[in-house]
Amino acid sequence: MNFKALAALVTGLLILMTTGRSVMAKDMETRTYCVGRFLVDVPAEFEVLNFGGSVRGIRIKHLGPGDEKHAEQFFSERVRKLKAGEFYKDTAKMLFRRVDQIGYLRTVSYLDDWTEFGFQPQEPWAEETFVSVDGVVFQLETAMDDESEDSSQADLLSVAKAIRPRELGDIPKGSGTCLKDAFFSLPAGNENIGATFIHPTERSILLRISTVVRDPGGRALDFSAIEGADGDPVSIAGLKGKELHLQNKQINLSAMVGRQPTRSAPGYKITLEYSDSRTEAGAAPVTLEDAEAIWETLIKNMNIKR
Repeated sequence: MNFKALAALVTGLLILMTTGRSVMAKDMETRTYCVGRFLVDVPAEFEVLNFGGSVRGIRIKHLGPGDEKHAEQFFSERVRKLKAGEFYKDTAKMLFRRVDQIGYLRTVSYLDDWTEFGFQPQEPWAEETFVSVDGVVFQLETAMDDESEDSSQADLLSVAKAIRPRELGDIPKGSGTCLKDAFFSLPAGNENIGATFIHPTERSILLRISTVVRDPGGRALDFSAIEGADGDPVSIAGLKGKELHLQNKQINLSAMVGRQPTRSAPGYKITLEYSDSRTEAGAAPVTLEDAEAIWETLIKNMNIKR
């Protein structure tokens, strides 16, 4: 080992001994993820724990490889189970309503089954379809009632037309929104998408990213959590709000930023959180200094996808 290398090693060890700061905080490798309409840099070692949400109120599930024939098989099996009284969500039995045609989509609708209680509400109901796009089958499901039926059907059709599969690390070009294994080339609208990342060895360390988008002219977003005096001003992805650093037995770093929708522009809300709930939060191998470095990387390298 030459003198320069030895000197660098000694300096690094001195820093570690005097500050407790690990290599992660100093030389952090990151990976860029597309979450909703945002790009965010996350430490490369963190793993995706959860990644989901809804687009235009529609929940999307990646079912795996398949063509139109496979999509039709999924659809037929759903209808069969509903008609046979064999389809449950969690422990709730679903009641077959009817099969419909929405544009080019074949849909099946169903209700929570209340018949054993002597009555049966007719709304709201769930509307479901299965589509194959680029060799991948997706399940799309949304809720409707008599008042929202027309708009919900239009949203279902637009999302089905816009969806395409993507790999987790793929950053699609152009404006749109990302789920874990899908991308939607759609104008900004009502969306609720979030992702949770977990440390590979310290499983009580989590990063949470929640994104909400509202249609131009849409209902107001809730920013009541940051309307008090607590927290410091922060800007993330060009959106202003507040952040809060709490350290007691646990470490919790959080922020909320955004803006309300206007008649001509969509509204955005981002909620970020770093939490370390270990018995010895802030201990090696992920120290408090590491946590702060991760947090700074997260908030400074999050941007609206263009």
